[in-house]
Amino acid sequence: MKKLMYVAALCLALVGSPLLLAAGQNPEPPSKQQQELIEKNVMANLQHPSLEVRAGTMQLLIDIKKTWPNYDLTFAVLPMMETLKSDVKPEFRILAALTLFHLDSELGRFAVERRAKYDDSDRVAKHCAALVKYWDKKDSFSTNLLAEVSRAL
Repeated sequence: MKKLMYVAALCLALVGSPLLLAAGQNPEPPSKQQQELIEKNVMANLQHPSLEVRAGTMQLLIDIKKTWPNYDLTFAVLPMMETLKSDVKPEFRILAALTLFHLDSELGRFAVERRAKYDDSDRVAKHCAALVKYWDKKDSFSTNLLAEVSRAL
């Protein structure tokens, strides 16, 4: 379990690094054609059997939203809600809640609130409750997943 968390954190760091570098350069928003490709690939990757691909895609959604706050990622809300509700791994449910937190939709907020109340895992419920508590105060809340992973190790 700890090894899986370490691998997931490493994959997230590798996937997110190029986006962080690009974010520092104020990149141009993607074109309409690029947006269609992003949506197609994100949707395919969220259904992928590989844990690393799915985790990397969720981190990619967070990075896209941070880089281009006005970018419309509503297509990813329902798959994230499904992951939050039914994934067998608590780590993925937490990452899905975190992704919904960053996507900042009312539907996503409702799903995170429900998981805070009704999730079988106390860990997932606590993370969801913290996200709901700070939903409207995002500037004062750290969502550093790497800190969570190192705390678990």
